[in-house]
Amino acid sequence: MTRSRLSLYQGAGEGMLRAAVNRTGPDMPPWPGPTAHLEHWRSWLAAVWADDTFRQAASIASPDLSRQVQSILDGRSPKVRRVRRAALATARYAIRYTRRSAPFGLFAGVALFEFGETAEVRVGVRHQVVARPDPVALDAAISGWEADGARMSEVEVCVNNLLRQEGGRVYVPSEGASEVSLALAPAVALVLDAARSPIRYSALADKLAAEFPNTTEPQRVGLLGQLLRVRLLRSSLRAPATVVDPTAALPPALREDARNHPTAPDLRLDATVRLPESVLTEAETAATVLTRLSMHPTGTPAWHRYTEQFADRYGEGVEVALELVTDPKQGLGLPEGFGQASELPRPMTRRDRLLLELAGIAAVEGRREVTLSGAMIEELEAAAGKSVLAPPHLELCGQVQSGSMRALERGDFRLQVSTASRAAGSFTGRFWHLFPKAGATSPGLPTVEPGAELAQLSFHAGRVRADLLTRAPQVLPRLVSVGEFRHRGKGVLFPSDLAVGFRDGRLYLTEAATHKRLELLAPTAINFVWNNHTPRVARFLAEISRAGAPQVTWFDWGAAWTLPFTPALRYRRSILAAARWRLRARDLPGRAASLDEWAEQLHAWRRRFGVPDCVLVGDDDQHLPLDLRQDMPLDLLRAQLDASRTGVVTLFDAPPPDADGWFGGRAHSIVVPLKARS
Repeated sequence: MTRSRLSLYQGAGEGMLRAAVNRTGPDMPPWPGPTAHLEHWRSWLAAVWADDTFRQAASIASPDLSRQVQSILDGRSPKVRRVRRAALATARYAIRYTRRSAPFGLFAGVALFEFGETAEVRVGVRHQVVARPDPVALDAAISGWEADGARMSEVEVCVNNLLRQEGGRVYVPSEGASEVSLALAPAVALVLDAARSPIRYSALADKLAAEFPNTTEPQRVGLLGQLLRVRLLRSSLRAPATVVDPTAALPPALREDARNHPTAPDLRLDATVRLPESVLTEAETAATVLTRLSMHPTGTPAWHRYTEQFADRYGEGVEVALELVTDPKQGLGLPEGFGQASELPRPMTRRDRLLLELAGIAAVEGRREVTLSGAMIEELEAAAGKSVLAPPHLELCGQVQSGSMRALERGDFRLQVSTASRAAGSFTGRFWHLFPKAGATSPGLPTVEPGAELAQLSFHAGRVRADLLTRAPQVLPRLVSVGEFRHRGKGVLFPSDLAVGFRDGRLYLTEAATHKRLELLAPTAINFVWNNHTPRVARFLAEISRAGAPQVTWFDWGAAWTLPFTPALRYRRSILAAARWRLRARDLPGRAASLDEWAEQLHAWRRRFGVPDCVLVGDDDQHLPLDLRQDMPLDLLRAQLDASRTGVVTLFDAPPPDADGWFGGRAHSIVVPLKARS
């Protein structure tokens, strides 16, 4: 008999509902098929595009597709292949329009919800659209302004605190994981010294003129323009990430120009939702089990190695300036894998073997679901190594599956877990500006180290198009500003104010002047590991305090991930991981085969592997629901497999047809904030 365990977590305030706006989509005629004539494709597009509401939502989501479809309908696109690609893209949007809950333009929005003794659902039609400027268009407008010396005269600039100097050169982070390198010429050195704190552009230009009298004004403007373009200098035109509307502080002419460009809308749903306390209990339980089953219960191998290196080099109780520690020449640099989308090979573990056995037995027995027992959880936990501590806070994202409100209230439901976030605010922070009290519970969140102060991490995304994902209002008294233009003031810290220490086997972050320990909250859903959207130092600061804690995200199958099939994992009323299949292009006919031939082989593969009719295709939060009994979804699946760089597409078991019944059939998911119990 296994011993019972109390939940590691408890609710941490209101949750966030994510739901599709529409329950019905545009009328779609029969799918033309890959060999259809041009007019057949054009007719299909015309019918779908005739739905005004869908056309508006799709046009905002993809202006390029909108222009392309309109060109086709106007008769200006004679190539069948181009028209078919536009139809495939339109079909994906048509499915997403009603079947996906991830917030996206006018397709799906968010609302706050609470837990109570009884359930309540009300969805109205007075949804609120809050538009912010498109980041790419805004960046282009600001860059044009920054290249004009006369316009920049009264604008303040400062040195980017992410730069580093090495071997007579200056290195500045650029798009993604790349860097820009400049020679540390005398003029550049003067700028680095003069603009350590914010300074007017004209004053900086005057200093250059005084120090280098033989230069011309166009030369000085050109130099400053180049330094702004490569991000060595940051101007006050680029609002820090705690400013929700990045156009608010722009000069009137630039602000008007920016607001005339395309916008990126967020949608606040007109909805009131209260879920039974039993759903919160299930979320707490699911998060507890995911924590216990974490692949890295005491932190990732990269952070383990980094911690050992720090201890060997600096010893215990010594606090070293952050900029020195992260310097690759004078210090340790950053942990392995920072800035890369891959990890070092690792040996097979006992946890891997247990999961391979579990998946293999399920496959042989023809089972799509495995119910975890307490004994199984303890065995897997022991195989990975038990954690010393739990993450202080996180968010659990999933779908409440129940056929009706009555069934939900009597406890007849399942919680399908999608993923867990690294911290509170990760999924919800970018929407805090829609709700006056959102984020208000953040100051009360626990920390890994008792007595540490929680501060907010503010930084620009490493890629311009992801800027809005890092924008969240300030909800904590103090913040650490990385790579931004910001004046020094009360409650504002920069990387130069921080130090790193080691004690009791763990790294910690501290304010160098006061030795006050800090832990940073980064309210952004950007994936630090895979997409290079995060400056490396920002990732370091966000992760260091939790470096020795379990890494809780989705359930990680480890080595079993390479198997062609892994079953669903269920514990109590929670589905911790959906059943999953890997479809390989080499298992099916090539591009020369007809869709009928391809579909015949696909269905034969499905029968062998027990793949259901309805599946979700994709990874992370980008699942596309497909019914493989129909022509259009088959064509979409084939197109996705053809476009895959790895030649593999992942299929997940779709929720049952009545999963959203309690919510009137509206596609939804919930985000539940959780904090560690004392």
